[in-house]
Amino acid sequence: MRIAVVGIGLMGRPVAHRLAEAGHEVTVHSRRKESAESVLAAGAAWADSAAAAGDGADLAITFLPDPASVEDAVLGPSGLLAAGTPPAVVADMSTSPPELARRLAAAAAERGVAALDAPVSGGPPGAAAGTLTIMAGGTPEAYALARPAFELLGTPVLIGGPGSGQSLKLVNQLLIGGIAGGIADAWALSGALGLDPAIVAEVVGRGFGASPLLAFMWPRLAGGDLAPGFKVDHMIKDLTLALAAGDEQGLDLAAGRSARERYRWLSEAGDGDLGTQALYRHAVRHHPIVEEDDRP
Repeated sequence: MRIAVVGIGLMGRPVAHRLAEAGHEVTVHSRRKESAESVLAAGAAWADSAAAAGDGADLAITFLPDPASVEDAVLGPSGLLAAGTPPAVVADMSTSPPELARRLAAAAAERGVAALDAPVSGGPPGAAAGTLTIMAGGTPEAYALARPAFELLGTPVLIGGPGSGQSLKLVNQLLIGGIAGGIADAWALSGALGLDPAIVAEVVGRGFGASPLLAFMWPRLAGGDLAPGFKVDHMIKDLTLALAAGDEQGLDLAAGRSARERYRWLSEAGDGDLGTQALYRHAVRHHPIVEEDDRP
């Protein structure tokens, strides 16, 4: 397949790598060409715009940080739908509002292009290993065209029509945002109580406290690794989208609101580019014993 990947960041980079290494003809575009150097070295081609990347492609994938960037990459004057021969399928694998997904699908249909909203869960490790969970929204015909590429990246599931993939992703992020906060609090409390983090992980991991997110975050906290698997600022964006969806349905998502405020505190402290595991800093900010030198 000829595949365009627009947005070569934490997720787009490993995705483009896997697709290129599998033998697909991959063309990439990103705001900064230097971010794509490793992908280009793996055999991908560079394009100076999303339109140029997607021209004549069988599939175009976007992995972008915010809805405005997605909209510009698809609908903008140099976007995918502006290509001389637009891609057969445009799949937004970012996290965006369901309403935007439906609007992109309608605009794509006007140009004879199939569209999918196909956000993912699993982070950069899942993208590199090909173990992502892919939540697709769109027509069965569009899904069938994209599925061979999706299956190289993980396990795809067709959820329903346009917007349904993004709807499920917001539910997913609401869960992850809250669970990550609980893990960060548990880390802070275990340190304050003088517990061995390895023993905590072993014992908690045998019961209902076990989770893939615990297995991901706890060793990174133990090693002082606050690099992002998922950035704090991106979690704020996703929780804001989930809360807006809840408001539209007349729901009071109190846990989501509380989680977002904690991530906002961290971002305002200058840590918005760190991983969500850095949220433990919110818990220890006034603690007289657990200082930055005692825990990562």
